[in-house]
Amino acid sequence: MAIMTAAQARVYIRGLTGTGEDSTLDTLIARADSLMASHIGIPAAIAGGDPTIEDTTHTLYLTGDGSDELRLDFYPIQSVTTVHDSSDRTYPAADLVPSGDYTLFGDEGLIRMDDDGGTGSWSTTRRAIKVVAVIGWSTIPDAMLHAAGLQVAHWYNARDHIGRTSISQGGGSIAVQGLQLLAEVKEALRPYRLASQWMG
Repeated sequence: MAIMTAAQARVYIRGLTGTGEDSTLDTLIARADSLMASHIGIPAAIAGGDPTIEDTTHTLYLTGDGSDELRLDFYPIQSVTTVHDSSDRTYPAADLVPSGDYTLFGDEGLIRMDDDGGTGSWSTTRRAIKVVAVIGWSTIPDAMLHAAGLQVAHWYNARDHIGRTSISQGGGSIAVQGLQLLAEVKEALRPYRLASQWMG
């Protein structure tokens, strides 16, 4: 899967028709996905991997505050596979929190113990809670698709200017925009940025 198709990206590149450049576009789309996820604050699901805004399984180790609410650092959460609350951090089957004991509020990144559940509250031992959850978007929001299209088009059109700060054109010299995330891409992603990115 990818956050957008090469055909969707071609819409942003004037004069590009046919599928001859689709492999290049697919590479640029994957790189845009990774940088956008990093900008938002979603980490890679596995060490050494690339982050993605697509829904992907993550394993998180968290510390509770003794209340009935457990705040995850990342969202949206599409689903929770398992939750272990293990004071010795071994996460055996005996420490599995039954799914009927809590409710997921995925758009808030929140897992709340149910009043009628048998668990009560989250333990405060550091990294005692192991959560396996699917985090990211199953359907990419239109604003993110637009941001990805802009970024991919910028990179595609700027391939001949990599490493340059200016180019000669029409008897003069013009400045070349860098290859970082475009300002308009960052603005489109602003509503999706996690609190850790605003404060950190």
